[in-house]
Amino acid sequence: MAHAQIAAIYQIFLKIPCRTPRWTRALARQQTPFLRSKQRTRLIGTASQEARSMANRSRRVAPVGLALVLTLVMAGCNANSQSPEPAKEKAKAAAALESVPQGQTLHYLSRRANESFETANAQMVPTSRLRWVHRGLTSWQTFPDKDTILVPDLATDTGTTTDGGKTWTFTLKEGLKFSDGSPITAQDVKYGIERSFAPMFQGGLGYHKTLLVGGTDYDGPYDGKELDSVEVVDDHKIVFRLKRPFGNWPWIVSMPAFAPVPAKADTKPETYGEHPVASGPYQVTSFRKGSQAVLERNPNWKADTDQARFAGPDKIVLDMGLNNDTIVQRLIDDKGEDKAAISNALISPSQFQRIESDPSISNRMANSPSGYFRYLAMNVKRPGLSDVRVRRAINYAVNKAELQSVYGGPKFGGQITSTIMTPGIPGHTEYNLYDGGDTGNVDKAKELLAEAGASDLKLTLTYPTDVSAIEEKEAQSIKNSLARIGVKVELKGLDGDTWSELVSSDDGDYDMTTNGWGADFPSGMSTIQPLFASSEIGDGGGNASKYSNPKVDAAIDAAIAEPDLAKAATMWAAIDKQIMEDAPVVPILVQRTQALAGSKILNYFIPAYPPFANELVVGVGR
Repeated sequence: MAHAQIAAIYQIFLKIPCRTPRWTRALARQQTPFLRSKQRTRLIGTASQEARSMANRSRRVAPVGLALVLTLVMAGCNANSQSPEPAKEKAKAAAALESVPQGQTLHYLSRRANESFETANAQMVPTSRLRWVHRGLTSWQTFPDKDTILVPDLATDTGTTTDGGKTWTFTLKEGLKFSDGSPITAQDVKYGIERSFAPMFQGGLGYHKTLLVGGTDYDGPYDGKELDSVEVVDDHKIVFRLKRPFGNWPWIVSMPAFAPVPAKADTKPETYGEHPVASGPYQVTSFRKGSQAVLERNPNWKADTDQARFAGPDKIVLDMGLNNDTIVQRLIDDKGEDKAAISNALISPSQFQRIESDPSISNRMANSPSGYFRYLAMNVKRPGLSDVRVRRAINYAVNKAELQSVYGGPKFGGQITSTIMTPGIPGHTEYNLYDGGDTGNVDKAKELLAEAGASDLKLTLTYPTDVSAIEEKEAQSIKNSLARIGVKVELKGLDGDTWSELVSSDDGDYDMTTNGWGADFPSGMSTIQPLFASSEIGDGGGNASKYSNPKVDAAIDAAIAEPDLAKAATMWAAIDKQIMEDAPVVPILVQRTQALAGSKILNYFIPAYPPFANELVVGVGR
């Protein structure tokens, strides 16, 4: 990758300290370079509309193409079968451990100004540092060479339903205790969920807020009210009543808001995240806001009740507010306590070059096998793109190899793709309806244009200009590709806010736009529904193609409602291909990210999903 390319991408991430995933129209949106800050609530009539209102938490992402020492609120990349993962990376993945040594101190170096262990508005996945302290009803097990799986955490299983996914029941394991010695009960889980509805905790992964009956009208427990759709049957049994059947509910209850919170300890909600009562293997013993948190073992946590955490270190020291480049340089230098450190910093261009040139450093860098979906959206409402043959022609015409080069090549930029769902998402299946080779098939594209009677075609391509130079280079590459088949493209760069308003409006004045997306949990719903459901057209939605197909909408509704997740995965795979038959997008890349660790760190790998290292299974060697 050229130095200038890496530098451009690096600047993206330094400008974006924390990207807010963009679904949930019924929830307040936090302002980011990509999202509008608006709050909308609407009456819902179909399952896909329900999902839109309650769950639109998947992420519109900036272009990725440099090595990252990952933040766990950002995401990653893909290793496509067209270009095998380097042997070195496979060897590292194969070295993943089933356990880690007990003992030592783990150091976490954070570039965030402040870290918190608050769950009510957290956006971190269940494999992040937040879960050193907190457990959920379910959790995730990750592997270097196979898909992430859902496992019971506080619950005895991953939930049961007897009415097709509208009502879910979970039973807590026996003998669970908080760090203060009090028992963990179903009431504590209910209270933890309820407090996430309080206005003071805007944001977070809020799928549950409009899925639960009465959730849209509930404002939390601090006025003495309860959410009746979360029913405590007894100390161990909790029941959730949803507005509609929702097969992915077992994944939803792995999210931060489902961590138990004892009401008696929540006397100061604004600062509870600094000294929470722990249900996980570590408790916060010292917290200095913006400076440092110290975590030590929770004596009441039992390893035999926890499938998700190895809890190797005796102690974890989390340093906050550190300079990004300084963190990476410390990890590169690998001295003293930094040998036992991991981080959320981003690698700068010069540091990346240093890492690549030294095997003793590059061997400590994990390379992600899957992650963000990068694509070209075509506005099917526009006259020039209303004919599917034209859209198919563009699929054949795009030189994906050149775009891959723009992002840094197959090893660090991303892998060429032809599907919507990415590897690591259940149901992902390799296929290529428009196989023009990596560089495109100009003759086939011209043939389709001739069939469509599309001559002298002129299209616009819009993209955000204040993100990075990569977006502009990407757009120029697409323009060059289409020029080969006689299609003239006018590039229209816009500032990020204007661009976001345009592509998320109902009647946006554009023909094409580049875009990226990542999922919050491993289901086709997290990508397909927000990008292709008719309910996602306009009003801030993610359907930039303005694609609307009643048969696809019905299939999406059915897949969302399906409680058998294996069956649902098959359904999402079929929907993926069904959509691509209509060619509303050109899949381009699944983008890579990387993570760097100190030389004493053990079991540091990146799974296919989520595309960052699982911090719950990391150990420290002697």
